[in-house]
Amino acid sequence: MTNFLANKYFQISLRIILGVIFIYASVGKLFRPEDFAKAILRYEFLPVYFVNIMAIVMPWVEFFTGVLLITGIFKKASSLLAGISLIVFLTALISAFARGLDISCGCFSLEETSTKGDIIYRIVQDVFMLAGAVIVYKFSDTKKAQETVTAEEIN
Repeated sequence: MTNFLANKYFQISLRIILGVIFIYASVGKLFRPEDFAKAILRYEFLPVYFVNIMAIVMPWVEFFTGVLLITGIFKKASSLLAGISLIVFLTALISAFARGLDISCGCFSLEETSTKGDIIYRIVQDVFMLAGAVIVYKFSDTKKAQETVTAEEIN
């Protein structure tokens, strides 16, 4: 299993998938920070004075994390940043779900309505993305990954 997770082509595929998702998630927020601020506010999670800062900074962090993942620049750092972002997203989603808030997650769309099923779907999606970020972090640029590729290329 380690050989598969460290495989160069699997790593590239996983980075591209995560990167595209992060960039896609950031695009709407980049151009509509005021709507994203409203989405963040609906979580009732952050103090009000942090909301605007988060609405401006978070989409850019998502965008550049996606770009770095896709290009393979700073693989460990970008996967760590993706993982930390996903932990923050999961914390907010789980908190909103546990408190019974009927809100849109603001993940890919800035619509104001959603269902409980939407939040559960986003939680599951973020868990899988977090697993992907952990795999990229743990198995990218390792000697094992280089040996695996070399052994596969020889055969």
